[in-house]
Amino acid sequence: MYSRHETAKPLTAPNVSRQRINAAGHVASRHRPNGPSALAALDQQGSARIRLPNSFQGPLQAVLINTAGGLTGDDDIRWSATAGESSRLVISTAACEKLYRTHGPAARQQTRLTVENGARLDWLPQETIVFNGSSLERSLEVDVAGDATALIVESLVLGRHAMQESVERLQLHDCWRIRRDGRLLHAEDLRLQLDDRRHARRPSMLHHYSALSTLVLVSPESSDSLHMKGESVRRLLPDTTSTLQAATTVMKHRLVIRVLATDSQSLRKFLIPCIEHLSDRMSIPQVWNV
Repeated sequence: MYSRHETAKPLTAPNVSRQRINAAGHVASRHRPNGPSALAALDQQGSARIRLPNSFQGPLQAVLINTAGGLTGDDDIRWSATAGESSRLVISTAACEKLYRTHGPAARQQTRLTVENGARLDWLPQETIVFNGSSLERSLEVDVAGDATALIVESLVLGRHAMQESVERLQLHDCWRIRRDGRLLHAEDLRLQLDDRRHARRPSMLHHYSALSTLVLVSPESSDSLHMKGESVRRLLPDTTSTLQAATTVMKHRLVIRVLATDSQSLRKFLIPCIEHLSDRMSIPQVWNV
């Protein structure tokens, strides 16, 4: 005797729906006289989680967590934050976000930041690690009051250098829009489309570098003051340019820093003191050192 069993259908069958991330998180700070900035609002949905380390003085610190462990095709995650009037809010991530290979559609990440009168917001996520075959549509919208300050940092790492990973196929679109007093101050669109490993090595793209970072400081300070900050940042550069290169530009109400590095370790070695310098000597969030 024998029994007949139906062959199990593969998970990729058209009639099998994939569970995808649809998550959102929001945090807001408020000024507290004679004390550190306090929590004004907190909301979290899906795999988006926000934790608030104990802070007895200075800014309110928020740590973003994607409990799904990364993003892949058709995932959607949205972060938003508000630094209320005269408060300070520092936002980081518990770990590097990971962008995995997609089955077709792009992952989507949207970030919306608001900095009210006299406030300061530091957006300091750890690097996004991009794996081969991944696709990402990412947008960053920032609204800054005229007398407010915002430090925006975003970093990308193409594969893990220690694991000798390479990224031969990638589609990435990173769109930034920063407004000051409602008027567009800074706009950029980064597009990386790789079909094989030679593309990333072209001089017109990333040459031999696999890690990149952009820092934008929006400030009511004078151009002279921003130039001095830029000069201080340049003094942090290593003596050799074989592992890292960086350039600074001062424009009206903003300092822009762009960094290229051979790997994430070289990037961090420069990035951490650079962020601390632009944060008025405030230490980098502790999660960066975990």
